[in-house]
Amino acid sequence: MSATVISIIIPVYNVQEYIAECLDSVAAQTYTKGVECILVDDCGTDNSMKLVHEFINAYQGDIAFRIVRHQHNRGLSAARNTGIMEARGEYVIFVDSDDTISADCLTHFMQVAEKYPEAQLIAAGAKTSKRKSYTMEKPFPDYADNPKWIATMMLGRGGKRGIPVTAWNRLVRKDFLIQHGLFFSEGAIHEDEMWNFMLAKQITRIAFCKHDTYFYRIRPQSIMTRFRNNDERALACLPVWKEMLSMFTPDLEREQAECLWNFINDIRPTCIDATVRRETWSILWQLVRKGIWPTSYLIVLYLMPFIFYIKFIRNLIPKISRLNPNRYSCCIS
Repeated sequence: MSATVISIIIPVYNVQEYIAECLDSVAAQTYTKGVECILVDDCGTDNSMKLVHEFINAYQGDIAFRIVRHQHNRGLSAARNTGIMEARGEYVIFVDSDDTISADCLTHFMQVAEKYPEAQLIAAGAKTSKRKSYTMEKPFPDYADNPKWIATMMLGRGGKRGIPVTAWNRLVRKDFLIQHGLFFSEGAIHEDEMWNFMLAKQITRIAFCKHDTYFYRIRPQSIMTRFRNNDERALACLPVWKEMLSMFTPDLEREQAECLWNFINDIRPTCIDATVRRETWSILWQLVRKGIWPTSYLIVLYLMPFIFYIKFIRNLIPKISRLNPNRYSCCIS
């Protein structure tokens, strides 16, 4: 085992309100032997990095904190990729700079890693600021080595049907990521979705930590909440949807199709932008031509005209209410 066991990767960009709490949670870990924390400076415009430097200068524990700086802002995906390449640990774990981890996070992960050293990825439970939990209890076993089952769970996109689609709160072997080129798509929105999609094709051994070790903060200024409406969000997602479609494999086509359709259907039903509708119909039609359309969702096709009819009526009502009745007095007896 290498001298450095775990590399914690934290991209830092305009999070001055949260970075101190995040770093405090890392410093509070009960497992510190062979742990490093890589902070990737993605060239923000606030005082985040000033707070990082102050924290590191005052820290006196065993965790090796170090800073890697980009020359210019490159985004979350690039920052995570930089962290992977810089990591010296046998395992890597991603932590978002506005989130925190429990004090026993690394302890629980390493207990599972020592029990199942062949596991390529270990997933743990998490809680969110909206009191929602992503538990790793049922139906997940302690360990699985059935690639088909693993892929099905990972493509199920969370809840009772699968493993939550996140990059954070997973302990992953670095050599596994490098061997299969499992890096994040730079410049893409929903990079976790794409990364998870790629992981599902490669993972053959997975273990589960049955503890909640991560606290995910949902905040108004985050990447996922910056869009004014679903049309903007869908337009940003179109490149990801198309890339996912191009990555289908014969043995997982049906699971991949359902994953892609669920992803699209989270956004598309409320979209009215012509480009979004045209491009998504093109993607869905390709699924039909491949014969891998997720048939359980066919009913949505019949609901679409009704949805847009309701939208038409709702838009028409204000126009009717603004009509001047004096113009139509000849029609009134």
